[in-house]
Amino acid sequence: MRRLLVLLLVSLLTVPSAAEPVTPSTGTHAFTTQDALVPVTDGPTGTHAATIDTRLYVPDNATARTPQPAVLMTNGFGLSKTAAEVVSEATFLARHGYVVLTYTAQGFGKSSGCITLQSRSYDVKDAMQLITKVLQPKAYVKKDAKGPVVGMVGGSYGGGIQANVAENDPRVRAIVPSRTWNDLRYSLDPNNYVASGDPTGFSHELNSQGVFKLEWTSLFFASGDLAPVGGAPPSGNAQGSCTTDALNTGDVPGVVCTGYPTALCETYAKIALTGDADDASRALLADSSSTTQVLRTPTLLTQGQSDTLFNVNDAVATYTALKRRGVPVQMIWNSGGHGGYDSLPGECEVFGGGTGGTGYRGLDSCYLTLRTLAFLDHWLRGTPDPSPGFTWYQDWLPYKGSGPSNQYGSAAQFPAGSTRTWTLSGSSALTAGTPTAGSVTVVNPAGGTPAAYSETSNFSGPGSSPQVTLAPTELPGQHADFTTAPFAGALDVVGVPSLHVKLAHVAPTDLVLFSKTYDVAPDGTAALIHRLIAPVRIPSSALGKPVDIKLLGFAHRFAKGHSLRLVLATTDATSYDNKAPDVVTISTGAGSTLTVNALAAPRTVRPPVTKPVTRPRTSGGSLASTGLPVVVPVLALLLIAAGAVCVRRRR
Repeated sequence: MRRLLVLLLVSLLTVPSAAEPVTPSTGTHAFTTQDALVPVTDGPTGTHAATIDTRLYVPDNATARTPQPAVLMTNGFGLSKTAAEVVSEATFLARHGYVVLTYTAQGFGKSSGCITLQSRSYDVKDAMQLITKVLQPKAYVKKDAKGPVVGMVGGSYGGGIQANVAENDPRVRAIVPSRTWNDLRYSLDPNNYVASGDPTGFSHELNSQGVFKLEWTSLFFASGDLAPVGGAPPSGNAQGSCTTDALNTGDVPGVVCTGYPTALCETYAKIALTGDADDASRALLADSSSTTQVLRTPTLLTQGQSDTLFNVNDAVATYTALKRRGVPVQMIWNSGGHGGYDSLPGECEVFGGGTGGTGYRGLDSCYLTLRTLAFLDHWLRGTPDPSPGFTWYQDWLPYKGSGPSNQYGSAAQFPAGSTRTWTLSGSSALTAGTPTAGSVTVVNPAGGTPAAYSETSNFSGPGSSPQVTLAPTELPGQHADFTTAPFAGALDVVGVPSLHVKLAHVAPTDLVLFSKTYDVAPDGTAALIHRLIAPVRIPSSALGKPVDIKLLGFAHRFAKGHSLRLVLATTDATSYDNKAPDVVTISTGAGSTLTVNALAAPRTVRPPVTKPVTRPRTSGGSLASTGLPVVVPVLALLLIAAGAVCVRRRR
């Protein structure tokens, strides 16, 4: 099997309002570009040598007399500095007067080395040396007592490195991580069980076992490991492939390991075979994960509501940790995310869509790019930024206009609105009245199969290619449903639902469940909101009293006459299910509750006024045609199966 773990995202009640209109801003600066290969040394002892492929965008307003702030940016997984998403974002910022340094992360494209998951030991050291070697000597880069004034932007793999660079380098003054992780231990091996003593509910059980995200992790492992599945193959690395690197000895039984260090391949092989990560594997992932208890850098988080790889809970975990410590932070929940869910008109999240569907000049009139610009301008240039602390995309409102989306709601901070609670009642109800005590029993089949279906990871979104259109399916006897009465009027739910419930089971293993939220129409049809599932893995020792579970966050309108349904299932095909047969009992009645954040009465939002965008002069930086990596599902699944067989044969 392959090792994908590579890659591959306090509560004051407020009255939500329409998002502040975002005024289009025309970037008119011409710019030139300079490409260079930059040698770096990294690794735990600083003895590993690599070469990083860079491109510097220099706008015409950046001179020794008028130095400008700089922005550092790297690629999404499988891409390079010439990918459409990198070029379009860098071009947008350069046209607005920023010096932009883009680079291809180690192990991709023309950069040497192996894919090391944006780790502190390797990738973070590379980024810091690029600031020192490329930006610091330039007279046209703005500086102060700390050195160059630098911000960071990027999405997915290009977002995951930012907090770790900022916590180690005071020259980084603001970061804008998009569609990325808080902690890879949660993102790839999630557990939404709230451990005792967790002050926020989002700290997660990071040092215990979770529920391995098998499909997503395996697809990205294959993408980074084997050509021509996706991205820039290691063999195309102009500086030498990972197989010749000191980090890769190629000695993992049953695993093709061409793109990653041997230690990462071993980690993937272990968890894909057993569903469990050992201490060494978790420590390896921790080296690539943010320590938000240390980070003090102003942060703008953008996370897709439809993202099942790095979900909005990843962003909420970062937001909550920073907010509790008084670090300036804003959070946006946009419409898209990994898996073919591109941003919608007026948004222009380039990470995943390349140019946001507009061409790079159109980014001057898009919500997400203008929010990024306002945030960077404030922290790197000192201009005002009136943006609210928390905004979310409202897919129940029509888009009205050709400029920034009018479909965003806003609040001063997260969470928004006020809480609304139902009690699990009898065997199938959620009630706001007096509950009936009862219980429901569900089974986990031997081997974890057959399993419920929520999505085909990376291929269920409307923009995926190929697209798998199968509807989510629950299996008889393997799930329990609890449904509210039909709503008398529309109900807008924005936030992360919380479940408090007493559970019991008979197997000697941990208890594994998948929590989900459905919208049920008057005719009885049920839709799994954004195909989101919240895996939980609860030790038997914690089941003597009710436990707390966080579902995955979303923004959704339940229309008049519709109902909300909570589903607790024992299996899901996206994940490594519990292989031991089990019988799970869910107790209902007083004390078993589901709580959501509901907004005030529905409101209409006036679209912002848009202005025509002037086409700027450009002396460089043409948009690259490089697209996103495409992973063929059949090939990936064959690779997974073959790897599993090889590992079993050699053990």
